Parts: sequence; structure tokens; C-alpha cells
Amino acid sequence: MIRTVLIPADFTPECELVVRFAAGLARSGVTRAIVAHVVDGSGSDGSAIAGTVDAARDRMGVLVAPLREAGIDAEVRIPTGEPEAELLALATEACVDAIVIGTRGGSASDTFFAGGSVSERVALGARVPVLLARYDLLRTQEDPGRLAREFAHKLLVPTDFSATAQRAFDVATALPASAIGALRVMYVLPDETGERAERTESGAEFQLRNLVAVAKESGIAAQATIGRGAPERAILAEIDERRITGVVVGTRGRGLLAPGVIGSVSMTLVRQASCPVMIVS
Repeated sequence: MIRTVLIPADFTPECELVVRFAAGLARSGVTRAIVAHVVDGSGSDGSAIAGTVDAARDRMGVLVAPLREAGIDAEVRIPTGEPEAELLALATEACVDAIVIGTRGGSASDTFFAGGSVSERVALGARVPVLLARYDLLRTQEDPGRLAREFAHKLLVPTDFSATAQRAFDVATALPASAIGALRVMYVLPDETGERAERTESGAEFQLRNLVAVAKESGIAAQATIGRGAPERAILAEIDERRITGVVVGTRGRGLLAPGVIGSVSMTLVRQASCPVMIVS
């Protein structure tokens, strides 16, 4: 169950959208949020850093208001240092259940040459699930919290039956059953034929039935689905066809999920899916 989340804050208009989005997570059981702004103290003396910290703390009151209005206990943190390292350290120290972060998306090649955005580096370095919402999706909503409230309404969990994919499934099925309208567990078969392909499909169907049965034991309406071809295209097509409202996916599986960061299925979904994506390491 996800009760406590960490929300990085940089005071941009996009950051305000993410906080308003996170306020909608109260429906999924979130009761506490740690909102953190990291101050870069390099090249500054102590008094200058203290002034920057005080100014940031003053701005936090307005920023966290939507969380408190939604009944979420909002705690403010202002660490100093390098953003990625400080955020990951805070997530561990505060024992948060998940991180909620915004991203601009962008292509895999853009991210590669830029070294990756802070949000994607945090997502890939975190030891807890990370819920990513693209800014372009949030801007389409008069109330960004709606995307979070409906995240689990039609939930998709891609799997390759690896340990990482199993952790993603466990995270998805630990969400309140009352928040999950329907859950689809998806495996993507290679686009091939023959006896080997038939054995692979038969084995996949067996494992999918087991996962569906586990979900149903938790009171979740679950179904299995099999796609074919390139995993990214098959999953994105499923999202669009079924009007999926949220995806929970592993980041380092074998087979369906590429072990590398660049071009991985999980990052492709973050950049292109028409809904927020939670990634699980």
C-alpha cells in the first residue's frame, strides 16, 4: 500500500501541476506527502544559502495547499546539495512508499545526449516505485488531480514474468481494490510462428492465468491479454485501444523489458503513453 510519497519541487509552473496531480492520490490511499526543494549551495556562503532556504520555505506554503485541501498531511523539506542525490537520500531516510515526479518526456536520443533529465535519473535510481506524469498530459486537465484519481481505474501491468515484473504486479495489486476498476496483465509475444512460438504462448497463458487469479483473490477485477510484435508498439496500442488510465511497469526485466536504460520499454512508455506511468525497479 502506498501511504507516503515524496514530491520534488522546483517552483516552476510545471511543479505546481505535479503537486495538484499528487493531491488526487488521496483516492489511492496516500495520506502523507513530503514536498522537497533542493537548494544548490555550491559557490555560495552560509548566509546566502540560509537566505535561499528561507525564501524556499516561504514559497512552500502556497505550493502544498492543494495537498492539504485533499486531506493529505504535507511535510516540507529543504535539503542542500545535488538534486538527484539529495532526493534519493531523502526517499530512503523518510521511508517513503513512492516518489511522484513530473517529466517533459522527450525522445530517447535527446535523453541520451543530455545525460537524462533529473526526473528520469531519479526514477531509475530510486528503490521505491516512481509515478511519472508528463507535463503535456497535466496541462490538458483543468484539474490535474483527476489523472491521479483515475490512475487505477483502468490499470495495465505489462509483464515478462521476471522478478522485476513481479514486483510491479505486486505494487499494482497492493493499491486499494476500491480504486481499481479493472486490471489488465499483458505479455507480448515475439512476432514469430512455429512450435517454439506455440510453446511460448502456452506458457505465457498459464502464467497470466495465475497472475489474474492472484489479483482476483484480492478483490480486483482482472483480465489477461497477449500482444505480438515490438513490445513498445504493442503496449502503446493496448493503452490507446482500451483507454488505459494508468500503467505499472518494471524497469529492468529480461525479455519484455530491456535491461539497458536507453530505449527501455519503461522509459518509452513514460515518454509516449497517454496516461501516467509508475515504474518499479
